[in-house]
Amino acid sequence: MNGGYDLHFHVGPEVIPRRCDALRAGEELRRDGMSGAVLKSHYFSTAPFAQMAREQGFDNVYGALVLNHYVGGLNPFALRGSLRMGMLKIVWMPTVHAAAHLAVRKADGEQYDIPPEWTGGIITGTPVDQVPPISITARDVQEPLKELLRIIADQDLILATGHISRDEVFHLVPLAHSLGVTKIILTHPSYETTRLSLDDIRALTALDGVYAEQSYALMPIDGQTPDQVAGYIRGVGAEHTIMTTDLGQLGRQSSGEGLALFRSLMEAEGITPAELDLMTIRNPARLLGV
Repeated sequence: MNGGYDLHFHVGPEVIPRRCDALRAGEELRRDGMSGAVLKSHYFSTAPFAQMAREQGFDNVYGALVLNHYVGGLNPFALRGSLRMGMLKIVWMPTVHAAAHLAVRKADGEQYDIPPEWTGGIITGTPVDQVPPISITARDVQEPLKELLRIIADQDLILATGHISRDEVFHLVPLAHSLGVTKIILTHPSYETTRLSLDDIRALTALDGVYAEQSYALMPIDGQTPDQVAGYIRGVGAEHTIMTTDLGQLGRQSSGEGLALFRSLMEAEGITPAELDLMTIRNPARLLGV
């Protein structure tokens, strides 16, 4: 995967068993010819991991922060602390503790915020009914949300929408734009918690700096088909899209292997090499500022 960037790759150590830690991720990225990856954890900031890997010579990894309850939810202090560690690039809105995510899990009969099947059958999660859902449209979170967005804008970070609902996305993105955020990723917008339509995605990516993410993992894990993903790319345009892996699960491919496979699947669907380069190299590099 020559020169690619993966802006969505999960690492450990964390409660969910992962393929690798930041150091091994750096090794695999170098081996696979990747330019870099943003490391993600649902539990905590990966900025310290990225900094540690860089001190060992792996300048191809970047940190991220996901605003779940593990870091205090919509917590500006967590963001400021993560920034002080260096190498922070992406701030995700809530994922496993987003109101929309918890509602889907409950509707599917899941009992915990972190399902035991994610952790090798070991119960480490909190019962869904005991997790306060984080809704970014709730009146009482608007001030901390705006403070977070101002920090993101001031530090030229990337905002990713996380596992929030469609209505929340339409609240968040214009608000972020109005507060000066210039780099926004619509996190795998067809995912079951969000379900943005093609028209929705087109409307949002019409704003400067907004990109729709298409993630490889939604095919083997969530049942999307290559032709569906290619349809989103054609409908939105490669110029408004990034391709990521959302990998890191135990037993699955490395970031570089996953992105190369994703490219080959999309090329088989008629997406051109130039479009693939745009979505895996140029657009991600622009977001990272490299």
